[in-house]
Amino acid sequence: MQRTNAGGKTIAVYPGTFDPIHFGHIDIVRRAANIFDEVIIAIAYNPHKDPALFTVEERVEMARESIAPLGDRARVDKFSGLSVSYAERVGACVIIRSLRAVTDFEYEFQMTQMNKYIRPSIETVFLFASPALFFSASRLIKEVASYGERLPDLVPAPVMERLRRKLNLK
Repeated sequence: MQRTNAGGKTIAVYPGTFDPIHFGHIDIVRRAANIFDEVIIAIAYNPHKDPALFTVEERVEMARESIAPLGDRARVDKFSGLSVSYAERVGACVIIRSLRAVTDFEYEFQMTQMNKYIRPSIETVFLFASPALFFSASRLIKEVASYGERLPDLVPAPVMERLRRKLNLK
């Protein structure tokens, strides 16, 4: 599967809302960066109606800070529209998806098949969440944080501080 773009690099796109980014996401990016030449965290947004807690700019900034230790093997971008169209636009041949529980599989399988139908040249690679982080989800992190809980094993400290400010917590 080691296909490359015109520049000879294998680029993978890891799309999602990342609202907020957490250690489960960062683990997937780190592991993908060990497989592919470059991983792009592609932060999805809808310019007409984005129900995210954080703006796309805030999510991009948090993601950039969180993956800085990976150097030039990973970068952050934002996009609106289909992830498979974005992947094609940036010269990626792979979309990274993570699987946590069995319940993720059906949705991810359908999305993968649709992407393959739209852009047959782009593959989807699944990485399983690390056992210690398989339960982490941005939705749950926001909910638990809204009750004042700090989550040092689930989100980087700067992300937690932004989350607390956004939720008007002390």
